[in-house]
Amino acid sequence: MRSGTRRLSAEDRKGVIIFAAGSVILLALVVFAMVVLRAPERDYNRVTLCNDNLPRAEQHLVVVDASDTLSPHQRQFLRAHLSGLLDAAAVNDRFSIFVLDERYHGLSDPVVDLCKPPSGEDVNALTANRHFVQSLYRERFEQPLDRAIAAAVAAGEQPVSPIFEALSDLAALNRIDPAAQNVRLTIVSDMIQNSRAGSVFKRGAAAIDQLPLIDLRRASTRVYWLDREKYQQYQTADLEHSWQEYLGSVSRFEQIQRVRD
Repeated sequence: MRSGTRRLSAEDRKGVIIFAAGSVILLALVVFAMVVLRAPERDYNRVTLCNDNLPRAEQHLVVVDASDTLSPHQRQFLRAHLSGLLDAAAVNDRFSIFVLDERYHGLSDPVVDLCKPPSGEDVNALTANRHFVQSLYRERFEQPLDRAIAAAVAAGEQPVSPIFEALSDLAALNRIDPAAQNVRLTIVSDMIQNSRAGSVFKRGAAAIDQLPLIDLRRASTRVYWLDREKYQQYQTADLEHSWQEYLGSVSRFEQIQRVRD
């Protein structure tokens, strides 16, 4: 009896194997492409470069007091400090830099508000174009940050120094990122409060003792105290102690570090 099915020839079997192997490879490529395209690290805000699908270890809030001119040493110190923060930061950490001066009577809009994107060294060469990623890192993050630092240190003398108002605005205007696991607040200032809320020129350290409390409890606060030769009579140990007491009552105060004129 003749069989109803015909045996495949060697060439037919070879063709079936090649077709099956090709289908498996094609399917694998499709799956790989979908995984890469839908990977959480590719989903980021095109304006802020922040990725809400990845953890954010830290937010760095930096308030620069631009009510007086920084000395060359203080400018160099600020640039070195921010560069150090940038180098140590993890991908998706957020940098929010503000200035305060009389135009705002408190906190400015962010001079820069960006999350650190991957650099060329952070990406897998198999799944991303390292040259493109590095260009994005430079053009969208490094260069705006450099311009922000330059703008923050370029101000001249102003009659108003609303330090308290700027700190109050951080809380009132929701500038603290709820997604950040840790918030680090850096204040770069001569710490001579001078506004309607209180004036060190008029009341000395007592002006700080009478400031209203605000809620910065999530923030670890560090002050880089800009020494001013012309304000030596106001930048006293009592003033430093009053700021320590105040910042310790509204935030997780760490320390005050003096920066010479």
